[in-house]
Amino acid sequence: MKKFVRLLSYLSVFVLLLPTQVSALTPSSLSQQSDVQADQNQQMVQQMTSQMTPEEKIGQLVMPSTHDNEQDMPNEDTRELIQDYKAGSVIIYGNRDAETTAEYNNQLQEWASETEMNIPLFSTADLEYGVNQHVTDATAFPRQMGIAATRDLEAAEEMASVTAEEMKATGFNWNYSPLADVNTNPNNPVIGVRSFGENTELVSDMTVAQVEGHQENGVLSTPKHFPGHGDTSEDSHYDLPTVTYDRETLEEVHLPPFQAAIDAGAESIMTSHVIIEAIDPELPATLSEDVLTGLLREEMGFNGLIVTDAMSMQAIKDNWGAGEAAVMTIQAGADIVMATGTLDEQKETFDALLEAYESGELSEERVDESVERILSTKVRYGLFDDRYVDPDEATDVVNTESHKELAGSMAQDSMTLVKNDDILPFDAASDESTLVVGPEIYDGTYYMEDIADAVQAKTNGDVETFITSEDPSDSEIDEAAQQAEQADRIIVSTFSAGELADGQSQLVSALGDTDTPVASVSLGLPYDIGEYPDVDAHIATYAIERWGSAVPVSWEAAVDVIYGASPGGKLPVTIDGHYEFGHGEDYDVAPPESAEDIMATVDQLEDDGAFASDTAPRALNQHLTAVSHYEDQEADEKVVKHMQGFNDLLDHQLENELISASAYDVLQSQGDALIEKWEAFAFDSERAMAHLEHLSVDIGPRVAGEEGEQEAAAYIQDEFETLGYDVSTQTFDIQDNKQSQNVIAVKEAEGVEDPEIVYVTAHYDSVPESPGANDNGSGAATLLELAKVLEDVPADKEIRFVAFGAEEIGLVGAHHYVSQLSDNEINRSVGNFNMDMVGTNWDPATQLYVNVVDGQPNTVWQYAEVAADRLDNDTLFLYERGASDHEAFHEAGIDAANFIWREPGTASLEPWYHTPEDTIDKISPEKIQMVGELMDSAISDIATEQEQETEPTAN
Repeated sequence: MKKFVRLLSYLSVFVLLLPTQVSALTPSSLSQQSDVQADQNQQMVQQMTSQMTPEEKIGQLVMPSTHDNEQDMPNEDTRELIQDYKAGSVIIYGNRDAETTAEYNNQLQEWASETEMNIPLFSTADLEYGVNQHVTDATAFPRQMGIAATRDLEAAEEMASVTAEEMKATGFNWNYSPLADVNTNPNNPVIGVRSFGENTELVSDMTVAQVEGHQENGVLSTPKHFPGHGDTSEDSHYDLPTVTYDRETLEEVHLPPFQAAIDAGAESIMTSHVIIEAIDPELPATLSEDVLTGLLREEMGFNGLIVTDAMSMQAIKDNWGAGEAAVMTIQAGADIVMATGTLDEQKETFDALLEAYESGELSEERVDESVERILSTKVRYGLFDDRYVDPDEATDVVNTESHKELAGSMAQDSMTLVKNDDILPFDAASDESTLVVGPEIYDGTYYMEDIADAVQAKTNGDVETFITSEDPSDSEIDEAAQQAEQADRIIVSTFSAGELADGQSQLVSALGDTDTPVASVSLGLPYDIGEYPDVDAHIATYAIERWGSAVPVSWEAAVDVIYGASPGGKLPVTIDGHYEFGHGEDYDVAPPESAEDIMATVDQLEDDGAFASDTAPRALNQHLTAVSHYEDQEADEKVVKHMQGFNDLLDHQLENELISASAYDVLQSQGDALIEKWEAFAFDSERAMAHLEHLSVDIGPRVAGEEGEQEAAAYIQDEFETLGYDVSTQTFDIQDNKQSQNVIAVKEAEGVEDPEIVYVTAHYDSVPESPGANDNGSGAATLLELAKVLEDVPADKEIRFVAFGAEEIGLVGAHHYVSQLSDNEINRSVGNFNMDMVGTNWDPATQLYVNVVDGQPNTVWQYAEVAADRLDNDTLFLYERGASDHEAFHEAGIDAANFIWREPGTASLEPWYHTPEDTIDKISPEKIQMVGELMDSAISDIATEQEQETEPTAN
């Protein structure tokens, strides 16, 4: 009866607080609970704790590993630990498919639900490279060092998000990942490729990304192994490591990733079984109050769950034993003891803790502190509401196509081409034979067999395999070298979890002594090449850790890179004496020159089976055919626009699983390259508007001879010089004993003596008190943008960009400039494109007047008219008018035209002309874009063609 009353009392409190609890449980709100919600949850937790028996409290502090029956389901021993010993958490090992794993976790939670307190379990696992680590049909991602090699924080977070999604589908709610250890010891026998690398900042950033990816999707994340296992030379699974570095090294190198994780809201941290002499020279971190309470809790401000590493590891087991160590770690400040090992050792853990609690060795305050912390986390993560999963849905969630594509993309981006003496990539279309050589790894041959199969899938030639022992003998090396003599190329893999076996390095060297090209692949630590530095080429994959757990997606990506896929990785560590942190080579792949080059790539990818049907490549090529048409017309804006459409089509095909991830990456890269090529020639009004803002807002009125005009001239000169032009300034006297200046930038003709000259001009001064955004900041800004886009256009004519000063006091700058031209220069002059007020957004100004002094069609008009036809621009209007900077050129016998927006059929200008209201908000970027594209097209024509269909001629 007493038990029933206690349970009823607990359930009453739980039901009363349930609505508030539920509202706080969505993943997005885990870190955003209101104070009221937190207070109500805490009340519930305290009420629960007050009603728990000593056995139930102690049970929450212990996390046993589970035990299985012949059907890979939890057995009677596991039920006993949960129901009789009241275990609050479990860690699961072994490998099962998704459906079985979901059923497994449901059984565990059902047993927990049948206890008096009905408290759900933390179901945990080491899923460092994804759920595939223990769920056979789930997604396997690259290991942490490979993820760090990508330098892609978004991908690292997305990988953790996908892992959390697959975990929840299969019944897990707590992941012991990521490792926050900074791997500063190349011979570290236990961390290695499980670490993000040797650079503290990189490890910190990657740790935070993965913590956030897990926890924002409703799964606890656990940075480990505090306060750092990266500089050890012993494996705590077998020995008790000690690190002797000083406190400064600890604080500058090893603690920052954990502090970053704490600041990012990490819910749990795992301890290391390592003695950190700078903090506690006697006890490993797991058992040290100075480390767990003094350093982690008090100095670093961590308030989440502290969980120990496995207490059956020899570092703890051989020195203290399961029971004594469990009491010591709780006394030191840990919340949960990971009780792996035998069933007897697990029971010893529960019994020792209960005895210490009942005797007072463990105070009620210390135990309740951890119990409340544990229960609060379970409430916050919604475990009381949703402890079961649907096994039928689990298989659908894990390893979806999008998850596989993310893993494959990250794997390729992680591949680090450490060395390449021009032998890679191998030609996949060749009939040349390949010898795949490598060692058994922990007595397993399937690693090399799988790599050989991947090679055979890539090449048309024969593939032979030669597998050696883990430390090849002289006879094995000789036999491999003899086979290499018969092959056309060699792929040799090495593996080390610490120091590379001598036989493996000797094998690579012997293969290198043949005349056959050799590409080596390190499957474990990337340091292997330091033992055989003369190899022709080397790729680091970071694929296998010290226990031999396989991540095939990584070595498959290595094979892809060997046969031409782009390597994306940069070393996360230094290979002492050979390669620095951050080193990583690329293939010198020439960017596409045209859309036809990309079509050839599409055809090759189709032959390689990269598309789900023939419809997808056909659609891509149809798009590229249109792009090719615009390339022929040199219509840069349309090329860029349609290539952006090509990339959108690629996105659509990837989302709908019509194209492989690797093919998508190749074509997207080529598409981006072609866009970049044509954007270099494309006028961009946004850049012009930035110039306009500086001239009219930052500087403001630019009155001839005044400081504002001088500042504008200096700005224009700096911009021309930044673009690489030969720049000069003409200074001349104006009224009131002042001076003004013209700024000239010259683009030389290519391979032509005494070339013809094309002028592109605008004035940059304004009237007093007016910022002159349109008159004539818009013309000067357009002039600067044209100088940028025409910079790389091959031209057989000289192009001169001239910014005139002192226009507003009588066209002084233009007249001075023309007066300085020699007769030879005038005779070589083709025409002057002059821009004035090309940006107004005055509604009636819909006609682009091409003002010619005598009203007669000339060279400038004719080239502008042809360009307008090509651009479908029907706004041009030939008009007879002087009174601007083109007038001086006309008087010298040089064809010239002034471009300006006006109201059709009139000579009207905008109402804010020459007023303080001529501000940047009165500017139309669309009109600047229209004029810029027209000028770009027309000037490109006149500067690169000797004759045109209209046959304009220079005066």
